[in-house]
Amino acid sequence: MIKITGKTATKKLLIRKSMAKLFQSFVYSKLPAIEHLGYQSKSGKVFKSMNFKIEYKENEFIIFYSALNKKYEELIALEILQNGLKLGEVKFPSITLEVIQREVDENINELNVRGYVVAAMKNKLTGKKIYLQPGDPRHNELITKHTLDKYQTLLQKEYKGKLEIIPTWQSPKEKVFYYDKGKTIAWLATYTIKANSLMLNLILNTGLGAESMQNLGFVEVNK
Repeated sequence: MIKITGKTATKKLLIRKSMAKLFQSFVYSKLPAIEHLGYQSKSGKVFKSMNFKIEYKENEFIIFYSALNKKYEELIALEILQNGLKLGEVKFPSITLEVIQREVDENINELNVRGYVVAAMKNKLTGKKIYLQPGDPRHNELITKHTLDKYQTLLQKEYKGKLEIIPTWQSPKEKVFYYDKGKTIAWLATYTIKANSLMLNLILNTGLGAESMQNLGFVEVNK
């Protein structure tokens, strides 16, 4: 994983709602076209092999970016080191980069993580999306199925072993995430994940739940 810290020249730039779209576009422009198109599963779902999270502190932006293919992390880091970071019309005059190793060893089979994980389903009458809270059993069913499907699609093999994703706490208040002209609702929550190390690393590198390339699904390991 790489951590990108940048500051804009002023605090008055109103770009927070567009940052996810801008950073996603930046990443895709530097990588092979397949990463933009994604990888289609047998069920028709499309999965992405990377994930990111953006944090804001006044005019400081902190971006965490991880990819299943570690060469992509190196490529993005090298691009920023050589040419700086420009997202749309916004240039970050001050940038620092940090490489963080967070993959687990093969003997690890349980992690406690936290993050904003998306699970949604359509209302059959209105056709609108319903965003499920982590405390809703359907949330757990959807993200577990999604994770198994993603494993098979990205690694091209069936998952054999235990997979338990257990929500252990959730924030009572939701948060709205913006991407392009759309909005997504998610709740900060903690999860205990029991799985083999290959599955755990897949989750750490590509996120948990839907919208992994829209500033969602990124999970951090609780110390």
